Amino acid sequence: MSYDPKLQNACDHRINWESYAINTDLKTIVLGYPISSVKSVGLRISNVSISSDKYTVATTQKPLSLQLTSSIIMSYKVKDWEPFIEVSYLTYANMCPKCVGAKTINDVIYTASGDIKMAQKEYLLLQVLEKAIVTEINSNPFHSWYGTSLKSLIGTKITDLSFLRTKVQEQVSSAIEKVKNVQKSMVSSGRNIDAGELFGQLLSIGVDPTDDPTMIQVTVVFTSQSGQTLEFAQLVDFSNL
Repeated sequence: MSYDPKLQNACDHRINWESYAINTDLKTIVLGYPISSVKSVGLRISNVSISSDKYTVATTQKPLSLQLTSSIIMSYKVKDWEPFIEVSYLTYANMCPKCVGAKTINDVIYTASGDIKMAQKEYLLLQVLEKAIVTEINSNPFHSWYGTSLKSLIGTKITDLSFLRTKVQEQVSSAIEKVKNVQKSMVSSGRNIDAGELFGQLLSIGVDPTDDPTMIQVTVVFTSQSGQTLEFAQLVDFSNL
């Protein structure tokens, strides 16, 4: 059986307990990113959680600019000497410092005990397929064949969905064949691999428009050799940045 560090894909756009200073009025905390949801805000001062009825949230737009600035305004003056202020909140996707507008991230997940969370069996197969699809071909100097050329389609008019669907399906199918060939080599070498880790049959590759005109969603439905049906969905950004 094989294992791989489990990666997180969908970005939550959360600024997680970032440290801030309080203004000279001892009431205002200016945040580094605009808040997208007031309900998402958490506030701690000197390690004490502050109830939401003790402050208000204000978001303003700078004059002659599209830039938004959010602040937390306390209902009272903070009297702590050099208070240690931490704020957790959700920001907008295009302002998120973690995914930088990509809406997805690939980072190692840790358990509550601090151990690296591992993917195995069907979850490992899902992750293997995901990495093969989202990795840009030639980006790995040791395995230049690995990945897809989806980025080469950036700038393609999504209005021609039929053409785009064909090109994306070709790239995804190619990536799947590479995964299958690697797995066949591993099995033939005598390596003990769980059936849940092995690719079975490709059922469908869906390419659909989203509410964002610069993005499409690619959905791959397939089976593992253990007989379980799996589904992988990935947003692909085709904006010409």
